[in-house]
Amino acid sequence: MKRVMLTDGAARGLDEWYLGAHARGGAREATRILDRIEIVLQGLADGSLRGEVVPELRHLGRHAERQVVTDEGLRVVFRSTTERIVVILLAPMKQSFQALLERRLLDG
Repeated sequence: MKRVMLTDGAARGLDEWYLGAHARGGAREATRILDRIEIVLQGLADGSLRGEVVPELRHLGRHAERQVVTDEGLRVVFRSTTERIVVILLAPMKQSFQALLERRLLDG
């Protein structure tokens, strides 16, 4: 089983996703979302989820970054090595990838 790690940006995305879920549906909804994310991260760790190449990066020749999209529309972008999974991004699928990239670059 691989170890799963979150970058600072992914951790910030998780916080934002949790706060949004809590604002929409309280503690019950936020917990449900966290449980779903935990299932995805567990699937990445045990290898049962492999994800797909991130479409926006495919045309740039980037195939190391992969993504899984949850039923709730959360995009989980990650890189896999022999020892670990590094989650780079947790963000709503409806948010444009370019906007996410710009935010990351500006947050530096």
